[in-house]
Amino acid sequence: VPARIVWERTAGLKRERSSMREEQDFFEENGVDRKKVFHKGSVIYKEGQKSDVAYIIKEGKVGLHRVLGNKRVNLGVRGAGRIFGEMGVISGGKRSATAEAKDYTEVIVLDKKLLRTLLLKSPRPVQIVTGYLVERVKELNARITDRPTGNIFLSVCQILALCWKSAQTGGKKKIPLSHTEVSRTIKDIILISQLEIDEVLERLHKLAVIELTDVKGTRFRRDPLLGEKRVTSEYLKDRTIIIPNVEKFTRVSRTLSRELRDTQGFACDLEFIDIDDFASMAETRPEVLYKKIGYRQIPETYFFFHKPTVRDYIEAKGPEFFKRAKRPRLTDDDLETVEDIVGVDNTTLQEAFSRLGFYKVAVLAAVARDEAREKVYKNLSKKIAAVVREEAAAKPEPDADEAADVEAELIDLIKTMKGLGK
Repeated sequence: VPARIVWERTAGLKRERSSMREEQDFFEENGVDRKKVFHKGSVIYKEGQKSDVAYIIKEGKVGLHRVLGNKRVNLGVRGAGRIFGEMGVISGGKRSATAEAKDYTEVIVLDKKLLRTLLLKSPRPVQIVTGYLVERVKELNARITDRPTGNIFLSVCQILALCWKSAQTGGKKKIPLSHTEVSRTIKDIILISQLEIDEVLERLHKLAVIELTDVKGTRFRRDPLLGEKRVTSEYLKDRTIIIPNVEKFTRVSRTLSRELRDTQGFACDLEFIDIDDFASMAETRPEVLYKKIGYRQIPETYFFFHKPTVRDYIEAKGPEFFKRAKRPRLTDDDLETVEDIVGVDNTTLQEAFSRLGFYKVAVLAAVARDEAREKVYKNLSKKIAAVVREEAAAKPEPDADEAADVEAELIDLIKTMKGLGK
């Protein structure tokens, strides 16, 4: 290695070490020896709290967001070496956002006195620029408004699909949509700019799930000597939209919306969702979630209700409606897997288990979850239950095909006994 390169590297290391010593000396001189550790998911501070300290990230990541109504507006993620929480300390206002540790995070705590000392020691132009930036950030926070939708991309796609379905008459020939009319409809429903609409449509066009065709218009000019009309120029009059396969369009738009939601930085997302969105995120059907709620497989801490709406509902139904819960009559759709036997009466189950035999019942007990398994054992005699428990314990991983056949046999038996067979 040439001596010059060795000298440059050595000098660079010395400068870096000197800078680190200077920073450490500065922090020690000003009493900055407080360090804090936050584990993943910990809330460092909440929006609206008093701003008395700022933080420098030594290790980890911190996400910032605001909650407006029922929506979470993500403001970005800060990494090592970045400072956050300083604007409220400098301006004297309250926290304008919530800070949450995205990973194991270690921070240095900076109080108001130290930040003011740093500003006073900086050149006057830097102080002026800092004050200007603080005002700009205040204006930006004030302009972050609530949108009536949490997922702009998916909302545009859903409206587009509805427009397409309503325009088709059922014939073989597809009726194109007007880009202008569709854009007007979308903007009437959600708060969105034309630029955002065009960006969504172009993305869908590149994925070949919609067809965009330009409709050109022509400008004419009358010749003053000959009195004839002459073509002067062409312009884009409108665009037509065709969805060749609406099922594929819906599937692709949902998949892409999830990918965009996971990768976007500054975004608006729902803080609370309904049962349909829950089912979509879990890639299941609302009916399955209703069953799991009834079986208490989903914690009740996840349930929230809109208080005014609930109050009106209670008044409409009357107090007697809520005195007791009556199980609705069992239907064919209520029986799909062994987990659904928790909703079947004991008499029917005892007869079904008797017809199956203890070996097949043991297979069912091996594949069933806790509540369904206990239901199996409760509907067996003590002697048979002991044998079934022993057989089930010996089948920690029963054959999948065998288990599916036994499960189907049980469901068919119950449906036949209850008069639900197809």
